[in-house]
Amino acid sequence: MRARIALLLTSLVLGLTATPAFAADVFINGLKATNLKLAELLNCTVKFDVDGNIHILSPGYNVVPDKDGNPKLTGSSDLVGNPVPTDGQGKTKNRYVLVYQPNVKVTVQFDVFINGRAFKKIGLTEGAFTVDLTQELRPGYNDIRVVGKPEKSPGGGTESDVAMVKVLAGKEVEGRFIAKTPAVWEFVRSAIDQQPLDRTGRFVAE
Repeated sequence: MRARIALLLTSLVLGLTATPAFAADVFINGLKATNLKLAELLNCTVKFDVDGNIHILSPGYNVVPDKDGNPKLTGSSDLVGNPVPTDGQGKTKNRYVLVYQPNVKVTVQFDVFINGRAFKKIGLTEGAFTVDLTQELRPGYNDIRVVGKPEKSPGGGTESDVAMVKVLAGKEVEGRFIAKTPAVWEFVRSAIDQQPLDRTGRFVAE
């Protein structure tokens, strides 16, 4: 009897160890990167979908195949600014604008705060816009807070369907605003994001 129990336990252990572990897929900005090795990303949002797949959102990065067909990470984070070690008062040399790029499949209302003050409410029916932000900023570090209130999203939306809130720096040239790239700060929300959010970031104004 003991021998039969021992044999049964041994078979059970072997069966468990022989069962392959569930392996989720990894996507970076919507591109499959499951077997990516020796890579590091900065300023990321990491999400898990209903199937356990991992989605990493970090504007500026791209995934391309290497010579052996394996995924390789290229690019750099768009959200990395050049630090200015001051929080001084006064006017900035550059002009700054807040840009909203909507997507009909991303049903999120946004409240934007700059340095602790309410700046802009973005409703569900809001179209794309660019609004001057310069008067709200000071040279050096500035804080931006985005509060998102999701509504029910329409069917068919994927992580590639995104709405963006970004801050661009630039100069006034002959009455026209000429933006520099990349954005000094950017926030991305996709159609698969259904959780409320309260995100605070920091960027540098010069």
